[in-house]
Amino acid sequence: MRIINVIVKVLTFPAAFLKGFWEQRICRMMGIPVESKKIFQSGEMAGHIEHELFRSPSKSFRFCFFSGLMVFLAGVIMAFPGLICVYLGSAGFMKWFALACLGNAAMMFTNIFPSIGDAIEMWENYKKMGTAAKIFLAPAAAIMYVGAYAETWGITLLTNYGLAVLLFLI
Repeated sequence: MRIINVIVKVLTFPAAFLKGFWEQRICRMMGIPVESKKIFQSGEMAGHIEHELFRSPSKSFRFCFFSGLMVFLAGVIMAFPGLICVYLGSAGFMKWFALACLGNAAMMFTNIFPSIGDAIEMWENYKKMGTAAKIFLAPAAAIMYVGAYAETWGITLLTNYGLAVLLFLI
């Protein structure tokens, strides 16, 4: 499991770096001390930073959600020109530009989920929330929790690059 995660992070290193950058920024905005700023390390924390545990359920959820959201938005910004080129039927250089944009977007979409440790902590803190918050945040919490495991096993890399190739071939 660790080696698969490290390989995925090496293949998608710009997105892994961006994810680690946003995790660090959000920790600083919320006043959570960062223990280790190393983004590229072997093991389950590859592409993530080590930080103190979150005391409140809302901080844990916001950390997991917004760090992934920022990387997702970067992926959307990169995918947009590529999709325009693909659907306009571009040829030559623009076709390669579209492929590069879709490949970079797939890198970003591969790294939108939190680490396993953050997902487990978020899920445990989610159980402490009130009933209204649980109902409202349930879909996002479940997606982040399952996505963290999918990212660890490299499933997100396969699905995102498969989708990018499928869009390119259409």
